Amino acid sequence: MKILIKQMLQWMAAITAALFIMNLFCFIYYSPFLELKREHGANTGFLLPGMRGVYGMEGYCMAGSDKRGYVNRDLPLEKDYYLVAGASHSEGLFLPVEDRFSDVLNEKLKEGEGLKVYNIARSGNFFSVVTQHFDGILGEFPDAKGIIIETDSLSYDTKAWRDSMIQVGYDEGESIEAIMSGMSSMDKLKLNIKRCLPLVRELHKQFLTMQSSSGELRESDVYKGDFDEEYKRALNELLAFLRSRTDKELIIVFHPAVSIEESGDMKLLSTGAEELFGEACRANDIEFIDMSERFLEAYEEEHIVPMGFSNTTMASGHTNKAAHRMMAEEIYKVIRSEKESDQP
Repeated sequence: MKILIKQMLQWMAAITAALFIMNLFCFIYYSPFLELKREHGANTGFLLPGMRGVYGMEGYCMAGSDKRGYVNRDLPLEKDYYLVAGASHSEGLFLPVEDRFSDVLNEKLKEGEGLKVYNIARSGNFFSVVTQHFDGILGEFPDAKGIIIETDSLSYDTKAWRDSMIQVGYDEGESIEAIMSGMSSMDKLKLNIKRCLPLVRELHKQFLTMQSSSGELRESDVYKGDFDEEYKRALNELLAFLRSRTDKELIIVFHPAVSIEESGDMKLLSTGAEELFGEACRANDIEFIDMSERFLEAYEEEHIVPMGFSNTTMASGHTNKAAHRMMAEEIYKVIRSEKESDQP
């Protein structure tokens, strides 16, 4: 019995030591931000303010959340600032913050010390989520000059287009200040414990992922039919709705996924909705940037692939530094053109 107890204690000590080492390793390799969820606002949740996040599964980056609960430099917003909304591509997961298209844009638009482009993107906030939070964006950031929406898909089901017009709105009671001040001592203690245990957080996330498809594009949202009149009608209704909510400049940036063929050519994984989407945007005074041709040009002329990192498979996963630079350049052209047209 004594030998068995001793053996069990040794096993427990070994397991504890292994978990401790793995948890420490997570701080170097993968320790994501803590999210403070909400129902009514510019997106589905804030990040814990003043926290550092480490992402090393694709590429590698360390980023910090500002006092507002977003991944940005903690600088004042200028009166002419633009917002960037979208999912993980815009948030810049696995990419150094300075290489995100929003930060590259800031460098191009740099005047004084204030931000010109403020990034409010959140992982899992796909196009249908962003548009459903449109009134929340306007309520939380009423002084923004324009809104840039990033998306890697244009093929949403017509029901998803129309459901996006059912707005969640903005509730000042769910501001970052209200959420933080409303926390009990126990809530804050739990947050600090989670902050110190990235391994436990990741294991819990994997468990939840097995139970739910949350954070992924819902299969019911994907359009599988022909791009017929019904599709055009639903799309136009949504874009007309967005335009009716504000006179701010609206820019939608689409970047398709790609694959490398056996021949060595790069193929755009497109559903063919780009032309219809562009027409609907123009009809509703919304700028539409399609990165398809720019991506193909970059590959044919410079052998640049817009997706994948040195530690992952080429042409897979998230958009890389090169793709973000190209998107920033195309958005800059549109913003610059808008500025020039505003001048007398």
